[in-house]
Amino acid sequence: MNRWLTVAFLVASAGGAFSLYSAISVGSGGLSKMATNLQSLSVVMNNYYNALNTDRTVVNATLNDLAYFVNVTYAKLNKTYGITQQRNMESLMMMVSYFNQTLGYGELSVNSQIASDLNQLSYTLQQAIDSIFNSFTYTTTTMSSYDQTYVQDKCLAKNITQMVNIPNSLGKLGPCLQQEVNTANAITPIIVATIKLLKNDIIAFNNLLNICQPTSTSCIEAYFSEALNDLGIIQSSLSIVQQYVSFIQYDASRRNTVCGELVKADIQDAQQNLMSAVSSCSYPQM
Repeated sequence: MNRWLTVAFLVASAGGAFSLYSAISVGSGGLSKMATNLQSLSVVMNNYYNALNTDRTVVNATLNDLAYFVNVTYAKLNKTYGITQQRNMESLMMMVSYFNQTLGYGELSVNSQIASDLNQLSYTLQQAIDSIFNSFTYTTTTMSSYDQTYVQDKCLAKNITQMVNIPNSLGKLGPCLQQEVNTANAITPIIVATIKLLKNDIIAFNNLLNICQPTSTSCIEAYFSEALNDLGIIQSSLSIVQQYVSFIQYDASRRNTVCGELVKADIQDAQQNLMSAVSSCSYPQM
């Protein structure tokens, strides 16, 4: 009989995104396959986490720049026109407050979705690993319960390849995550460019006020009568951008979830085949 080892295996990603610990009893061949696949998968998981975190930081920096610009710009307008355009400026400043709330809500939503996605991946992977451990335990227990050593050796030799290859299914999660790394890196420049465009649109509209002479009451009135509508359009556009990010994240998370479920199903099928083969070998029908 090959020596069966009890070991502790830890997989952790950068920043503590993943931390999976479990005591396992597997054959040396199975342990080697498990370690190889988890090491490879951990690299992709780190890449996925880093891509999400880096892209989130870039997007948030662009949003913070927009928020700063909006607050400073309309604070200056309020200081200059708060008395002569009291009603319009009050409405504008309320819109600015709502604008800031939207920015804050969007950031919280993105962070929450990323955390949910990573937690689900961690849970799915742990389930898959535990399932593999259980199958090895079942196999060894079944064989060790049989009295005749030569039958155990025969069954082990017959099924060892199938046993040690089960952990290979874990590696199938890697290509799914790599696709989402590519997706995150691809959409971030689009999101950043769109947010910068919204800022430029605000600048372009506010520059229209330069047309008015300081003493041109009618011109200034005409500008401020449209200023609230313009900021409202920018607000709506920003909401669309945030919805787009939310849908993209949700779509990626769903693909990751489905990928994880398919990997678990693939492992379960291999386990069922293994258990059936071991049982038939260890307890052959007379």
